[in-house]
Amino acid sequence: MTDQSGYLLMHAAIRVELDRLATFATGLAAGHRQPGPRQLTALRDHVADAFDMIHHHHVGEDAFLWPMLREAVGPSASLDALSDDHGELDPLMDLIRSSLDRLAGGVDAAADLADAAVRLRDLMVPHLAEEEAVVVPIVASHISRQRHAAMERAMRKALPIRMGFAVPWVMSADATLAAQALRSAPLRLILRLTRGRHRRRLQDAYADLAPAAPDVALTARAEVVIPVRPEEVYAAIADVTRMGRWSPECYRCEWDDAATTAVPGARFRGSSRSGMFRWTRECVVLTAEPGVEFAFRTLWRGTFADSTTWRFRLSPTPGGGTRLVQTMTLSAGRGVLLFERLSGRDRSMPQAMTATLDRVRADLSAHATARI
Repeated sequence: MTDQSGYLLMHAAIRVELDRLATFATGLAAGHRQPGPRQLTALRDHVADAFDMIHHHHVGEDAFLWPMLREAVGPSASLDALSDDHGELDPLMDLIRSSLDRLAGGVDAAADLADAAVRLRDLMVPHLAEEEAVVVPIVASHISRQRHAAMERAMRKALPIRMGFAVPWVMSADATLAAQALRSAPLRLILRLTRGRHRRRLQDAYADLAPAAPDVALTARAEVVIPVRPEEVYAAIADVTRMGRWSPECYRCEWDDAATTAVPGARFRGSSRSGMFRWTRECVVLTAEPGVEFAFRTLWRGTFADSTTWRFRLSPTPGGGTRLVQTMTLSAGRGVLLFERLSGRDRSMPQAMTATLDRVRADLSAHATARI
């Protein structure tokens, strides 16, 4: 049977990209996101590369795939309609490119971006589904593996693509389909060499909407009850610049890339120490729900092959207090795990978290008492 995993992977990557872009754009237009100039530039550049891939896919269908299918089954109104759709989708991608250019240049184009991104997603999703309903059965029934492979070779020769972007972009979209496609040793090598840079690009472009790091390796939890309302506790926790007053390890946090307050996608830098070691990590806010939850994660970077998610959940207690639960989940490579174990941080982390929450309680309790 002809392997169509590559074709379906491309569709999966398009769906993931357009849904992520529409989610980002609608949040931006609604004022729920405040990306800085560095993120907007990264988003513009990433989306430009993704749209080049989508345009390449459409040209390849029109010039190579559709003619092969027509040769196999004769004239097809369905294929003609799919080609017509391409002419409707491309102008929307141009409008999105223009909106991102203006945003990166400091011009407010959030409403235009949101409108075009949602329209593109809502048109593309049924278009892809219709393509699959038409193309997959024809290829399976009428196209031999040899004929299909020859078509793909001709398309790659006529329409070369940037494999350094294309491979990690499509392989990250669907794990099951990727496992089928990665039977090819050259693709496995390209992915190994490019996935780290692709992960960083997604983090720079989409912040909290970028995929989470790989499997969790370590976890920890601490809990405290504070005689202060959840809204007040949240305001203190979500002001990351105060964390250095409470944590035994983190001694300074500063907002980054024009961020000034906790909203999803906002970035800050946290500086920490453990024994003789010092380090600074870039962090992104994941959840900022006043009185309920504040969460952030450190970004996976080349020199820091790990990502830690810190989550603070708040719930009211009888008498007007707050139950504050802090959790930590660490996703890391072998080197980081070795450091955690050799330094003893894997064992001491719950105690350090408890100490942090105790200091938060003491600080907020003292302020509450002072107001009485």
